[in-house]
Amino acid sequence: MIVSLQTMSRSLGLALACALLALANEGRAADLVLPQAKPVKLAGDFKFTEGPAVSANGDVYFTDIPNNRIHKWSASNKELSIFAEETNGANGLYFADDGRLFACQGNAKRVVAYSADGNDTSSLAKRYDGKKFNKPNDLWIDLKGGVYFSDPNYGNKELSQDGKHVYYIQPGGGDVKRVADGFKTPNGLVGTPDGATLYIADIGDNKIYSYTIQEDGTLKDRKLFCESGSDGMTLDQHGNVYLTSGSVKVFSPKGKQIADLKFPESPANVVFGGKELNTLFVTARTGFYSLDMAVTGAIRETPFKITISTVEDKMVYDVKEFDVETGKPVLLTFKNKDFPPHNLLVVKPGKADEVANLAIALGNDGFGKQWRPDTPLILWGSTMIDYDEETVISFIAPPPGDYPYVCTFPGHAMMMRGVMKVLPKGADKKK
Repeated sequence: MIVSLQTMSRSLGLALACALLALANEGRAADLVLPQAKPVKLAGDFKFTEGPAVSANGDVYFTDIPNNRIHKWSASNKELSIFAEETNGANGLYFADDGRLFACQGNAKRVVAYSADGNDTSSLAKRYDGKKFNKPNDLWIDLKGGVYFSDPNYGNKELSQDGKHVYYIQPGGGDVKRVADGFKTPNGLVGTPDGATLYIADIGDNKIYSYTIQEDGTLKDRKLFCESGSDGMTLDQHGNVYLTSGSVKVFSPKGKQIADLKFPESPANVVFGGKELNTLFVTARTGFYSLDMAVTGAIRETPFKITISTVEDKMVYDVKEFDVETGKPVLLTFKNKDFPPHNLLVVKPGKADEVANLAIALGNDGFGKQWRPDTPLILWGSTMIDYDEETVISFIAPPPGDYPYVCTFPGHAMMMRGVMKVLPKGADKKK
């Protein structure tokens, strides 16, 4: 085949350009860390640090598993304090959008939520299929408030479950689903800020897998992301994945290693924190370290928060209408300030009356079903709650349209209703 000099020159030029582009992309690895930045030991003399999590103001919380403590590193005054003690071997931590700190308590074989002062816990999940978990390890909370957690079996001779799996606690502390299996030892996990992808580390098999997150929290499309084990993991603003395996190894979103960050001790887990979210915090055995970065951590979209209450003796909601942008995470707090019990159900457009009639048709079964009929017309909602109780309903705002919300206790629906107006992205919203 004869190739002209012009064609050859053009081809060589294109190849050179591609090569330079590739080198430029590889060069971004050096741009992850600020020039001259080195790991700084913030605290030491721990037994085994793990599970760092960052609060809304940039404070970093982490566990010392053998000492049964959760520590807090203040982003404002750079001081260390004890947040909680007697933590039942708490390992992985993660902050929910409502400010609660969730934890995997390995020794108690459960997942819990801590109160703001660290003194009280509420158990979210401690069994699956009637049996205790093996030893919950690490967790991540999705945009709806659902909780993914890994359940290996470190330190136990026998399994409580029939294997080592990953589970999902439905939003609001609902049912527990097994969503991923086929691991030797599942450990660290983290999801992307848009809630589309979940990464899971099989540290026992030196592999990281990616999954597509479905609307109901289940996982599909298991793919090998990279050949590496990891104890913990986090993401930066560019979607790079930070793994802990002897060092902090950084992989591009395509699964190619682009950096290898060394620390004085072998890292166990990692998170971005600080007021600007541009400091990498590393739990590393006996020490707690930081590294100043040229990138920030992945930022989750701030949920739209709204509180809807009943009005005493008036059988109405105090909010009759609100606007939210499609695709926005929603945290709807429902409070009952009226003496009869009430619920709040968000239903498909134009279906409030039909859902109310289906609830009435439940008859004597209505009390047992919380006056919630089995119908796909109901999108999200609460149980019946009594006077001075409250509950949180979390979901992703659906496609644009007018979505009614209604109380389905017989006789209440005529007055107790409102509408959630879902607007296209970028549209002006009413508060």
